[in-house]
Amino acid sequence: MNLRNLTVLVILLLVALFAGLNWPLFTAPSEINLLFTRVSAPLGLILLAVIALLSLLYFLFIAVIETGALIEIRRYARQVEQARKLADQAEASRFAELKRYLEQELNALAQGQSDLKAHVSLEAGEARKALSLEHDTLKSQHAEISGRVDQKTEQLKGELLARLESLERGLASDVERTGNTLAAYLGELEDRLLGRAGEGEAADEEA
Repeated sequence: MNLRNLTVLVILLLVALFAGLNWPLFTAPSEINLLFTRVSAPLGLILLAVIALLSLLYFLFIAVIETGALIEIRRYARQVEQARKLADQAEASRFAELKRYLEQELNALAQGQSDLKAHVSLEAGEARKALSLEHDTLKSQHAEISGRVDQKTEQLKGELLARLESLERGLASDVERTGNTLAAYLGELEDRLLGRAGEGEAADEEA
């Protein structure tokens, strides 16, 4: 019970107490003017009846209002419950859509990862093939260069031996010429010495 109804009940109790204390006055007959006629009746009882009727109408009005408010509250509660159910369903559907979206993204990511692995494997295989081909090319080039170097070395070795032989022949020829010249010079010197010795002996004999 709210404060308003409690106040009304207190006022009614005070009125009833006042009527009980002054009951003979309330029940004393009086001449009442009803605009068209006059009657003799206890005015206090009529006023008490009017107050009781107004109080009854007030409480009926309050009951109707509270009943309507309860009905509205229940209707609002049902609407809120329906809205909550709809919100839960919408939230569940959003969660389901989000789950499907995440699953699709994860599947796409896994597919992309698989494609990337395949692409990397293919690139790695091609790179290995290219490196193997490059290695074979370098190996063949190295063998060719080694052959050229060996050939050039043999050529230079032959040329060097030929030059050494030529120098050796030239040196032998020079030595031979030098020996011949030296022999001729020694012969000439010997002849000169022998000639001078013969002249000395002839001079000695003449003396």
